[in-house]
Order: sequence, then structure tokens, then C-alpha cells
Amino acid sequence: MRQRRNVNQGASSYEAHHTQDSTLKLGALLQAIFVTVLLLLITYTLYQGWNERLVERGKQAGQSELLGIRKNLFLLMGNQEMFTALYGQRIEESLFIGEVPKLADLATYLDFLKKTHPSFSFATLDREMVVLDRYPTLGPYGIGYNYQNIEQYASHIMQTLLNDSATLDGPIKDEDHRNYLVSRYALSDNRAHWGLLTLYFDFEQFLIEAGADEVSSQYQVSMNFSHEGGEETFVWGAESLASEDAVSMDLSYSSLRWNMKLAPKDSWVAFSLPLLLYGIVSTLVCLAIGVLIYLHQIRYELVKARSRTDSLTGLLNRREFLNLLSQTDSGEQSYAVALIDIDNFKEINDTYGHLNGDKALLSLVETLKHHIRMSDVIARFGGDEFILLFRDCSNIDFCKRLFQAIRHTNVELEGKQVEVVISMGIAFSADEEKSPQALIATADRRLYQAKLGGKGRLCSFG
Repeated sequence: MRQRRNVNQGASSYEAHHTQDSTLKLGALLQAIFVTVLLLLITYTLYQGWNERLVERGKQAGQSELLGIRKNLFLLMGNQEMFTALYGQRIEESLFIGEVPKLADLATYLDFLKKTHPSFSFATLDREMVVLDRYPTLGPYGIGYNYQNIEQYASHIMQTLLNDSATLDGPIKDEDHRNYLVSRYALSDNRAHWGLLTLYFDFEQFLIEAGADEVSSQYQVSMNFSHEGGEETFVWGAESLASEDAVSMDLSYSSLRWNMKLAPKDSWVAFSLPLLLYGIVSTLVCLAIGVLIYLHQIRYELVKARSRTDSLTGLLNRREFLNLLSQTDSGEQSYAVALIDIDNFKEINDTYGHLNGDKALLSLVETLKHHIRMSDVIARFGGDEFILLFRDCSNIDFCKRLFQAIRHTNVELEGKQVEVVISMGIAFSADEEKSPQALIATADRRLYQAKLGGKGRLCSFG
């Protein structure tokens, strides 16, 4: 049973050192994780900032595409109004001299327009909501609705009559559901309004000429056109785009109102090798810093612990014990200081060697730890001497019981049971009323007296 007890004591010593090392490693690991997570958060924030700048750059590129379409649309619309106004002025010149013009008289001019502007459909001359003439009369450019029902576009026409210049509006949809952009010019003779000159342009072809089709090969594009005050609408491209992903632009020209939206087909951020490398390298650097901090902290904690503790037993060293004793002495509670010495330690070292001597010391330490209270403190004072602090202790009874439990212990050395015998000298702060250093000196003197009286003795006076 004694042999098994000594083995358990050795195991307990190992477990104590292992627990201390595990605590140091856990503390170092937690600090390394904290710093690593903090660095990763900073890296992620910078990564997100860079990514947002790339997104903003992508949106600016998309906005530039919309501006390009806007510029082209305004140029085309301006050209259509200019053509309509020029044709209207030529017709009015005939009206002013009393001639009723025919669009066939402008065939050469209109044929040129038809060839140079594929979206051009045809022209009509209206008077009092009645179609007087059209060009061409046959062919692929004819509109598929009844011109006698032109009063359904009264709001469009009245807007033209109220302006002094050509107007542009739409959409106007025919029976085949094709949408047209319409340019009108109010004609007048010497007396009053005489009629309307109207040029029709296919809406989709018009947008293709403006470059919308080229942009849609790279982006998702949505355009919604409507006439001011009207219910007719024309949507080109995607039906709808998520507002958070799209850049948009609201525009107006003459009587036409429209909204343009543009979004990437995948993401505003194209593949960025520098951003990818930054993310990978920064993450690796953060992890490397975390590992270095972990290793450095373990080394620091170990050095710090070794500066405070005894390397063999893991107990407080002499300097730390004296600091602790000074703090205890500054309080009001009474305490006791005891010095312990192994009586036959030199014999053990000489007979079994220093390694077995260390084993005997560790066995005694485990025995002491097993019997003292949680509030008590043990430190190695030097060689085979140990010093104990008993807090809230003012009499000899507890010390006697402890001494009786630990005065004789056995340890197995080279297959033999060897008895470890100790002597103890003790001093009480309540009795001595001395400084901590003086109490230690008193306990040391009493330990010497105990050893003079024989092995395994306790001395608390003298």
C-alpha cells in the first residue's frame, strides 16, 4: 500500500506540473487568438473598403455607359426634331403662297432620311384629325393602325399645337404591338393651324442606334419610356433590376420621360488579382503573427513563472514568498511561519544519488499539499528546506496535527522503501509581534533546536 501511495504521489506531482503548463498554454493561446481575430477584423475591414472602392469604380463605369447612351439618345432626338422642323418649314412655305403641299413632293428628301435612318417609318400630313397624305403609301414602313382613330392621341397632338417648335414623344403602339417614337411639327398658314407633320421611328431600332444593344451585352439594362401625362409605356431590356445593385438615371426630353437602369450581370467587382492576393497574404500574415504571439507568450509566461517559482517543485521561490509574507503581515489577521527540513536528506543523496534525492523532495511536497489548507502557502526556501505560511493561525494545535501527519513519509527509491523524516520550527505573529524577517529568523532558530533534539521533532518556542 505504501509503494502504491508513493507512485500516486509521483503521478500527482507530474499532474501538477502538467496542469500548470496547460494553464500557461491556454492563456497564451487565448491571447494569440484574440490578437489574430483583431488583426483579421482589421484586414477584413480594409478588404471590404477596397472591395467597396472597386464596386464604386464599377458603378462609375456603369454610370458612364448610361451617360453615353443618354448623349447618343439626345443627339438622335435632336436630329429628329431638327429634321421635322426643317420639313415643316418647307411645307409652310408652300402654305403661305396658297399651295397645298404633298409629301410626294418631298420624296427625295424623305427617301434620303429613310436610308440614313433605318428607324424611320413614314410621314403623314394631318388636318383636323383627318389623314390627308402619307409617305410611302405602301411597303414595309407602313404603320398598322387606322389613322381615322388618331383622336386617341389627342393629348400628344395638343401638346405639339401648344409649342412653337417640333416635339418628340411616345410611345405609340400599333396593332402589331410595335412601339414608335413620334416627332411632330404643327403646320400653319397665314390664318391658323393647318395640320401636323408627323415622323415615326421604331423605338427598338432607335435604341439600337443609340448603342443600348452594345451595353446590354455587358450589363443588364432596363429602360422605361412614357409620355408626359399619358398612360402608354415602353419597356426595353430587363423588366426590373434590384435597386441596390443598379445605377439609374431619370431623364426627360420634350414630352418624353424615361428611366434608365443598369446593373452588372454578375457583380460590379471584376476579378482583381491584387485584391485576391491581399486577402490571402493578409490572412496568412495574421495567422503567422498569431502563432508568433502564442510562442512568445508561452516563453514569456514560462520565464515569468520560473522567476517566481522553483524549477524542480513548482512551488514559490524564496523571493516571491517573502513578498507574499509582507502583504500578509500588512493585514490584521494572525498567521504562523514554519520552516521544514529533511533530517536524513544528505544520507539519501549519498546513498541513492541526487535524482532520487529530488524524488524524495517531490514526494514530501505532495504530502504537504495533501495536508495543508487551501489558504496556506508552501515555498522552497533552499536545498531541502521548505517554508510554510499558515494564515489565520494563532495556536500550535493545527501545526501539531499537520506535523504528526507529515513527520514520517515513505518514498520508493530503487525498489526500496525509504523513510523521509522531517523537523519543523514554527513562529506565530501573535506571540512574537515581530517583522516577517524576524519571524522567519525565529522559525529557523527553532528548526535548528528541533534538529539538535533528534530527528522528527517540532519546536515552537525558545
